[in-house]
Parts: sequence; structure tokens; C-alpha cells
Amino acid sequence: MRWSGAPLLALTLLAVACARPRGPAVGTPPPGPGGPGVTTVPTSRPQAPPSTDPFAPPDRTQAPWSQTPVRLLGIGEVETGTAAGGASWRVGTTRGAVWAWRPAGYRARDAGVCVYLHGYYTTVDQAVLDHRLAEQFAASGRNALFIAAEAPAWNGEDGVWPDLDELLAETFRRIGLRPPPGPVVVVGHSGAFRPILSWLGHPRLEEVVLLDGLYRGEAQFKDWLQPSGRTRPRRLVLVSDETLPAAEALVATIPGAVSLPEVPAPDRGLDGAARSARLIHLKSQHSHMAMVEGGEVLPVLLGASRLAPLR
Repeated sequence: MRWSGAPLLALTLLAVACARPRGPAVGTPPPGPGGPGVTTVPTSRPQAPPSTDPFAPPDRTQAPWSQTPVRLLGIGEVETGTAAGGASWRVGTTRGAVWAWRPAGYRARDAGVCVYLHGYYTTVDQAVLDHRLAEQFAASGRNALFIAAEAPAWNGEDGVWPDLDELLAETFRRIGLRPPPGPVVVVGHSGAFRPILSWLGHPRLEEVVLLDGLYRGEAQFKDWLQPSGRTRPRRLVLVSDETLPAAEALVATIPGAVSLPEVPAPDRGLDGAARSARLIHLKSQHSHMAMVEGGEVLPVLLGASRLAPLR
């Protein structure tokens, strides 16, 4: 059916009124057919405004999308190299690129795994380069195998890795290492909360760090934090800027939660009370993007995580 005239105007106004003002959306319906999200009408009528549909296909050639060029990998292709004094791998999979990094002095016997998921408007390869992830992981001083994987880059994309076990198995198989026995810690920026929600049932997942990512899922994260007979309780770390109201509301429901007025400087770190709390909330003095670009947040949080230190 083709819409025109008054019905088209009514639908356009309804789309504007219902559009989300900011922040990632949880639902991921497939984008509609027919172009980049601009409604067209017969040439004899005025042009309708650009679509405000958050699921319209984006123009990735414009800001805020990263424009850092990267070489595409073939499926099964593995690039090896060095970064920040450690060993690195870049792996091509059917679900996109996976990047792994192992620090110098890595000890397999008590190492853990840290999985990092980027936010919107970038890819994993671009995030690794633009956000200098190897340098930030190195600055944490943690004994872990660090993995960065593809995540949804906009509202219309589903989680790229719905199964955490699949991601871990594929990564370790491709790079030729055995999975270490230590804890699994997952860090996600912004819209990365969406795939993380599907991973909460993983038995080895001990800690989740959300970098301004509590846009939805408060009930699921609260349930995940409840005592479950584990040797060590699970741990949730929230850093908030845009998500401050949601973070403060969740903190109010968790006994023993610790709130800090800012992210400590790298040379200070977190104190004992914050390290032992099952829910930590840090009100960020760094903006939404500066949390991942500035190098002053991620090393502090990983340095206070369940991951063992390098010695």
C-alpha cells in the first residue's frame, strides 16, 4: 500500500513524537526495506523530513561513525603481532573479527579471561585502534587473556555473539592457546549491555563492568547479583554519565552497594570497601566517549577486578 497526503504527514509526526531522545534501544527489529531511512513522496509534493526511526539503516560514512580504515580478514585468517609489549592475534570468523591480546609475563595457571565489547558507531577493529585497547589492558597489570569481539554497532543490529561459550571456544581454538582456569570478566561500553544480558547465565562469569551502559536490563542485573551458593559472589561495576539516574536507582535496591563520586585516578585505584562490594557505582567525571578513549577509566576498573595481578 502506498501512503501519501494527510496519512503520510500523520505517520511522520507520530514517528517524531515517539522517537527515543538518546541512548541505545533494546529491541532489534529488522530494518525496513527501501533505502537509507528517508521517506519519499511524489515529486509534486514537498519532501518529508529524514526518518527518526532508530532502526533505519545508518550512513556509516558520517560522524559519529569511526572512519579508521581496517583490512578485512577472511574467515579462518589469523594475523599475529605485538602490541603494548604483549602478543596479539586478529582472527577472522563467521561472526566478524576477534582480537586477542596476551600480556608479557602471562601465567596460564592462574590467568583469567577479560572480554571487551565496544559500543555503537564503531567496529571491534576500529575500537582496538581508536581506543588504544592494548595499552589500556597493559596498564591494568592483570594476568589475563584479553579478547575484544564484535558487538551491535547500532540499534538495528542483533548481538553478534549470542553464546559466550562459542566466542571463547572459537578464539582459543584459532590462536592455539588453552583457556585459563581463572574468572571471566566482561566489560561493555554503552549499547554492549545488550549482548551481555544474554551472557549472564554463563557459570564462569564473575564480574560485569558497564561503562555507561545501564540503559536497560536493571531487573536482570539485579537478579544476577543475588546470592547463588557460589564460592565468591558475583560483582557488577557501573560507571555512569548518561545512565546516572538508572545506576542510582539500582544502587538503592542492593544492600551493601558502594557509590563513589568519581572515578579514582590511576595512581589511587579503588579502596578495600569498593573492591569487596558486589555492586560498585562510580559517577564519572569523564564523558560517555572519554570513558573508553581517555585511558583513565578502564585500567583502574580492571586493576580492581577479580583478575589476578601480574607479578
